[in-house]
Amino acid sequence: MKNLTTQIYQIIICLIIFECFSYNQSSNALIPTINEPSQEELKSTSIQIGKTAIQLIQFGQNNEAIKLLKLAVKLNPQEKDLWISLAEAQIRSDKKYQALSSLNKAIELKPKEESTYFTKASIYMDLNYPNKAKIFINKGLSINKKNERGYFQLGNAEIMLNNYESALSAFKKSSKINSNFWQAINNEGLVLYELNNSKEAISKFKLALKISNDAEPMLALAVLLFISDHNSIESINLAKNALK
Repeated sequence: MKNLTTQIYQIIICLIIFECFSYNQSSNALIPTINEPSQEELKSTSIQIGKTAIQLIQFGQNNEAIKLLKLAVKLNPQEKDLWISLAEAQIRSDKKYQALSSLNKAIELKPKEESTYFTKASIYMDLNYPNKAKIFINKGLSINKKNERGYFQLGNAEIMLNNYESALSAFKKSSKINSNFWQAINNEGLVLYELNNSKEAISKFKLALKISNDAEPMLALAVLLFISDHNSIESINLAKNALK
């Protein structure tokens, strides 16, 4: 992959040199003249560089992708998707504050795209700033009140702040928008357990398992059933299945 990345840089440099220079040849001299590339040429080149960078991200070559994307946004700073891709590579490289700056650029270019705000919120949650995360989640939800992922993210931020009633409300809104969103239903169960409502929590875990046979609600249900009845065969079987 390193050899591939080197070749990519060489090709890009050659293309830029080729596009930017031409030669006037006379009988006596070879005179180089600079041809300034058009905006369309810069845009096209930046998009091709961006596509190459995305492939590098897919291969896990995030630092190399960042180098390419920084070049791409210099060539075409008005392309929102390039800033988003740069932020993704920076997130994957654990350069979260740099990613926030890239996302700010994307928001300047397209302020009505809710997913960018949710991505910023995720970074702030990773940095353990749930209050800041809530600000951007709510901005995203103000653009699209029907985004179940946004309410799910809000619920998780409220859990980090120990606001269980608010978290439950957010998860309920999420699962109301998408009744098959088992993760939101599962989290309703977790919050209900924290609110000492084990009976309702059990029903939520069972509902989540009807949608998805995932280990998370399976283990949670097994634990609650075992707490209520240490001799519960169902809890033992659930735990065994979850750990397979």
